[in-house]
Amino acid sequence: MNKIDMYSVGLTERFVEEAKIYEGLNTGRISSQYKDLYKVITAAGELTAEISGKFRYHARAMSEYPAVGDFVMLDRTDNSTGNGVIHHVLTRKSAFARKVAGTTNDMQIVAANIDIVASQSRRAKFSNRLRKI
Repeated sequence: MNKIDMYSVGLTERFVEEAKIYEGLNTGRISSQYKDLYKVITAAGELTAEISGKFRYHARAMSEYPAVGDFVMLDRTDNSTGNGVIHHVLTRKSAFARKVAGTTNDMQIVAANIDIVASQSRRAKFSNRLRKI
């Protein structure tokens, strides 16, 4: 399996310093989410992971769950012995969020730790201009 340079997927010294608190766990970045399963990029490659029962019990809102782009602390770096288990989400530097559907006022994090967003209108008249948000 090829080694992945975690700095090439956005890991910074701020995240490395915060990760030192969680001794015995490995750092990964969420690349996609499928309901309760997550694809996580680690230094050893990509693996499938799920959140721990303790994490699920203590989460008070949807916005506390991992989102695409989050750096997380998990118990392994590969799927050789089953799915990885996510124990902590490192502090987000930014988040792209929306209100969840329904009458609750909870927020759903669409993406985290992002620097640039590109947006396109669905209108028929396409404009080549790109505006910074």
